[in-house]
Amino acid sequence: MRLLATLVLAGSLIGGLVLTLAPAHPLPGQVVDDNLIPFHTLRLYLDNLGSMFWMRNLFGNLGLLLPLGVLGPIALPVLDRWWRLALVAFCYSATFELTQLFVPDRAADIDDVIVNVLGALLGFAIYRVVRRATPSRAHRLSG
Repeated sequence: MRLLATLVLAGSLIGGLVLTLAPAHPLPGQVVDDNLIPFHTLRLYLDNLGSMFWMRNLFGNLGLLLPLGVLGPIALPVLDRWWRLALVAFCYSATFELTQLFVPDRAADIDDVIVNVLGALLGFAIYRVVRRATPSRAHRLSG
């Protein structure tokens, strides 16, 4: 199970890296500038709930590190604490965003880091719920 979780997680993180660091080709009027002011872009999301562009960005950022939260504690048991997982998610996301400063048509945004970490923590919550709902292997073998 750990090997499978590790492989799927690695594929997910590499896929996310490719998606976020490949040059974008936005449509006119959809270019986002670099943002270092927390909650500025989140406000744009809320103000544009009907916009597919903004909703795709919001849910894409939420889902980007969700697999880290679900599979990270299985692949790396040291991530079985929410704060460790959040720290790894923060460092990973911040690295993506800082790198985007140097990629054409991409923008670094602190709100992306915030939403990525929230996505990882949502994934961790899913992991915890499933883990609690699933009888342990030792319990299944003894029963």
